[in-house]
Amino acid sequence: MKPNPLSRPTLFIVACLLALGTSAASAQSQDRWFRVELLVFGQGKGSSEEAWQAIPELAYPPANRFLVEPQRVAANQAEYASAASELDDYGRQLIRLTSGGSSNQTGGNGESGGATVSPATPTPFRVLPASQREFRGKAAYMQRTGRYTTLFHQVWLQPVAARDRALPIVIDRSGDTGEWPALQGSITLHLSRYLHLETNLWLNTPGNYLSGEWRMPAPPLGPPSLIIENSTAQPGAVTPRASLPEPDAGTAPDEAQGTGEFEQGPVYPYRHAVLLQQKRRMRSNEVHYLDHPLMGVVIKLRPLVAEDLALLKQAEESGNYPPLDS
Repeated sequence: MKPNPLSRPTLFIVACLLALGTSAASAQSQDRWFRVELLVFGQGKGSSEEAWQAIPELAYPPANRFLVEPQRVAANQAEYASAASELDDYGRQLIRLTSGGSSNQTGGNGESGGATVSPATPTPFRVLPASQREFRGKAAYMQRTGRYTTLFHQVWLQPVAARDRALPIVIDRSGDTGEWPALQGSITLHLSRYLHLETNLWLNTPGNYLSGEWRMPAPPLGPPSLIIENSTAQPGAVTPRASLPEPDAGTAPDEAQGTGEFEQGPVYPYRHAVLLQQKRRMRSNEVHYLDHPLMGVVIKLRPLVAEDLALLKQAEESGNYPPLDS
């Protein structure tokens, strides 16, 4: 009798691997979609009476992703008009410079960020137009008072995964500019029985609340969201924009970390940074507020059903979004 090339133990291992792959794909396809609006604002100047941490532990998560901003993507394509452009699974834009002058190419599923996307769903993590911001009136009023400063305000759609599959979203582009913005860091959204928000945000400040002339070391710059790949250079050479330190060729998003260390580069223009690192359990359709002496976070998640997703997909393709519900 001819022996079976696959023994029973081998068949068992193969079956387990297939089951794991099917389970992961099924979990992604079952992730619930939400409309997310996030507003971060600065407030006050701080007080010397607060117990500020002298040198807070500031770091970007090793694995992360970015929101996809259509206007930013288009501007980068226009700047590198003869290069090929695509978006990877982490919201990073890859520009491939070629000597032959390749035409523009934009990735489609590369905007998915690891989520399973069907033709009836909009692009996940894609920033919506400003007209879709429910908090825009409140944000404008706060700005007019002179007591608050808008640091970040965006709205987007995304599937919210379980904690073990949820990637933190980096909200600044310091890894592209090589400069420190007022607000840096990331947020993470994940879903179990409840929705959960985890903030890892820090505010760079002039340190008016500090005595003397002491200043903390510069915090890290973020990972790059714009990667320039030069095919005329050594094969596989990848460089972030703005002459930042080069990550190793072929590094994944969890490896391409900004270090804030430059041989020649900008000087940290602030004296101190304060950290807002909180965890909040949330309910959908409710406005949640995280308070801090120097900044505040307002967030709302609205669940989306299949009909909503189909309409939003059409709006994305046409550019005509429906008016917000009152």
